[in-house]
Amino acid sequence: MITRKEGWKIALAIPGTEEVLWFRKPAVFLNSQFLTKVHDKEEAMTLRVSSMEMRDMMLEAEPELFYITDHYRNFPFVLARLSALTPKTLKEILVGRAAQLAQNAEKVAARKKRNVKKPAAKKTAKKKRVRKS
Repeated sequence: MITRKEGWKIALAIPGTEEVLWFRKPAVFLNSQFLTKVHDKEEAMTLRVSSMEMRDMMLEAEPELFYITDHYRNFPFVLARLSALTPKTLKEILVGRAAQLAQNAEKVAARKKRNVKKPAAKKTAKKKRVRKS
């Protein structure tokens, strides 16, 4: 079991994270993307996952740890019960998700780099050779 304060501290200890107001509530972001927050009404951490399929797998695999409310039904988020979380488990989850977000940020940066047109090289005037006959 962890407390809200411990969950917050663990989340902000992930390298590169920052506290951001998200929907007027404090949240932890990494690479300008939501990582987690301590839920304001539930005794849980809100976690964004990579896909709805991943969320459903997590819910099925560990129902004592992960759950959702109706609010999250159509979104790739899960709630992790503070009562079932250990510091080690939360850190592992967040480090894994942080690695995914870092990969996503690299892909976006590479895509942007490919789409940026390089300035055209200046053409130098070629001298005409005159053949002597």
